[in-house]
Amino acid sequence: MAALRKSGSVVAFHWEGDITSPRDQAFADALQNRRFRTIENAASEEVSAGWVTPLDPTGDSFAIDDLDGGTGTWLRFRIDKKKLPMKWLQIHRDAAEKSRGKKLSARERRELKDDLTEKLLPRVLPTITLVDALLQHDRRMVQLFATSKAAREVFGKLFFESFGVPLERCNPLTAGLRAGLGDSAAHRLERLEPVRWPRDAGTTSPASAGKRAPAATSPSAAASEADA
Repeated sequence: MAALRKSGSVVAFHWEGDITSPRDQAFADALQNRRFRTIENAASEEVSAGWVTPLDPTGDSFAIDDLDGGTGTWLRFRIDKKKLPMKWLQIHRDAAEKSRGKKLSARERRELKDDLTEKLLPRVLPTITLVDALLQHDRRMVQLFATSKAAREVFGKLFFESFGVPLERCNPLTAGLRAGLGDSAAHRLERLEPVRWPRDAGTTSPASAGKRAPAATSPSAAASEADA
């Protein structure tokens, strides 16, 4: 049984405008239109990304009940990458150079790689990555349980292609502006600017004040202090 992870790094996004309610079949249909498609039998280096559900990692079915995440709608997408293992390529290159007694030229290395790709890649299984997100429709916010640039870009592309609205990454300012503070408070919040503490050699920040190490005392000075 799949389980939504309860810890780890999260990136929050919000969107403007309306999207289909997750309780409607049209929401599941929108996911299915950009479903994951396998590249298991592909004969070339490829990357495939698309929606799946927590209960069906193949992307073949999209039942509304399978998207229930308790406090929100549980989204999951899958990224498969198929690539010729570099170690196999190096092994075959070393064998060819040993047999010929000299290094392969750039053209010969390219031809060797093309030949190995044609022969071996159909037998290579792709690497699989599953990434979860929790969508809160009423708040127009979605939390992505991944922080890598690649995952963020794939997620944003899939979301836009499925629902027609772009995602914007949340930050403290946007969170405050979306909190319903009122026009006056929102205006003051927009005028706030970060305080940059100067880093001059003779300047000490409040956090480090009082934390300086005591100055070193020379043996002669120490003796004078002792005599005093």
